[in-house]
This record gives sequence, structure tokens and C-alpha cells, in this order.
Amino acid sequence: MTKEKQKPSQGDFIVGRVIGALGLKGVLKVRLETNNPDLLSAVKTVKVSTASGATSNHRVDSMKYEKRHMLVKLEDIADRTQAEKLLGALITTERQQIRDLYEDEFWMRDLVGLDVYATEGGEKLGTICDIVGESGEFLEMSCADPKKADTVLIPFVRAIVPTVDVKAGRIEIVNLPGLLD
Repeated sequence: MTKEKQKPSQGDFIVGRVIGALGLKGVLKVRLETNNPDLLSAVKTVKVSTASGATSNHRVDSMKYEKRHMLVKLEDIADRTQAEKLLGALITTERQQIRDLYEDEFWMRDLVGLDVYATEGGEKLGTICDIVGESGEFLEMSCADPKKADTVLIPFVRAIVPTVDVKAGRIEIVNLPGLLD
């Protein structure tokens, strides 16, 4: 099974991928899939999916964020040998174990399908069809105007995208000259 086939179930949250073992007591070094490790503060159980297709559920003994990685100790992984067998494994958890988002936070995947409007004039410009970049640096928008390109990339920075309202299904952008050309 390839890494592409190691996909989370509907409703699961990707914690990250095991990239190493730390020490002799089975601590996993995990490359996170989120840029906000605080979201994981209440996680009690995880599912581990290996490249061979095996999945197993584990209780979390501890999670500690250190140097851009999460150090995860699972209750039933007792030593380095067991931990090293999980190299490359995908770690997920149930979405309800993730702490609630603050008012100005949102899930990147929830942006797909939102309508895009100009901040000045309120004209509908298109719809978000994808998030591009390793950290979601760009929003890909399918243009509402058939005379324009099929899709355009919009830099996802507050100066250009000042309003994201997931509940209203709306994103507003500052339509700078040349941005949508």
C-alpha cells in the first residue's frame, strides 16, 4: 500500500506521519500535518495506519511539541524496536478529540466551495476549488466570469483575503490590479 492509500476515514483528523523514534522507550517522532499543535492538547486515542495496510488503535500516554515535531508516547509501544516498525505510518484521531477552533480559525478543507466576492462592490468573482501549497499559501478560485481564465491563484494572506466567513459560505478579497488576470 502506498502513502496515498493511507487516507483517514471520514471525520478523522490527520495528526501526522511517523518519521523516527526517539530514545529507547518507544517515543515516536511525528511530522505534524497542522501548523497549530495546540489543537492536539486533548487527544487521548489515535489510529496508526502503516504502509502495509495494517491499522491499530492506541491510547496516548503523552504528546509533547518539540522543535517543529510532536513526540508521541503510546501506551502499548514499549521500546525503540516497536517504534521503528511504525516508520512512515499515518497517525489520525477522531475530529471530536481536537480542541474547538477559535472564532478566527477554520479548517483549510472547509474553504473549498466557498464563494469569493470583491471587498469593493461585492461582485461575485468565483468559487474556491482547491487549496494550493504545502501550507495552503494559495487559494485556487474557479472564475465566475467566463471571459477570464478558468482558475486563478490568490495569495492567501490577510492583506488580500481580509474576510473568511465559513458559516456564511463567503470569502472576500481585495481585487488588486492584475490579481485575477
